[in-house]
Amino acid sequence: MYAPGVDFDADASGDRYFGTAQALIDAGVIKAEHLPKATSVTFFNGVQVDGRTVKGAQFEQWMQVRIWGKSDRITRFVVTKGVTREERARRVAAHADEATPNINRPADPGLQEVQRLIHSVSAAFAEGEEVFAGGQSATVTGGYMLRRVSTEDGEFSHGNKLFNYRPGYTCRMHDSGAEYFFSAHELQSKKGGRSYLRLVGAPKASAQIGFSIRSLA
Repeated sequence: MYAPGVDFDADASGDRYFGTAQALIDAGVIKAEHLPKATSVTFFNGVQVDGRTVKGAQFEQWMQVRIWGKSDRITRFVVTKGVTREERARRVAAHADEATPNINRPADPGLQEVQRLIHSVSAAFAEGEEVFAGGQSATVTGGYMLRRVSTEDGEFSHGNKLFNYRPGYTCRMHDSGAEYFFSAHELQSKKGGRSYLRLVGAPKASAQIGFSIRSLA
């Protein structure tokens, strides 16, 4: 808890604050003029910008405010504030250390076997379902599966691009019609509650793939 009515999470992408508009304002996280008129709004150096043009610059000058969900007529927001390059690198390294404890690991089952296991588990959302994806209204176009996703801190490279393999969905945004990849935790039901996936279908699957799916989610 960051302040009364405000939850805090230090993510690799920045500091995230969750709460109602009034709670976030009272805590000094944002001002009233920072609230989005639609589903989200992005600022860079204190000036409102098109968030699609500054996604690669999510450092200390960057801030995004978006609707996180609605329940019982109460709207909750998530505010993400960028951190310095040094702090971001520290968090990424810390997360890697937590995700790879010094224990014996099972042998790599291979991409095809991991994909088969992913397809065998139950997913929260089906293709064609309307959801909130990253706080914005969207339609699920691709069910939960492993995909190759471009990212600025990717583990693998192809030409001049970096990427990771991550399980998640593809969604078409209602405002722009563009299609993007979203991890499971970035999707919410239209009812406003956070939705989760059962990432491992059975104890047998857990033993086969060990940490792999859990650490990628």
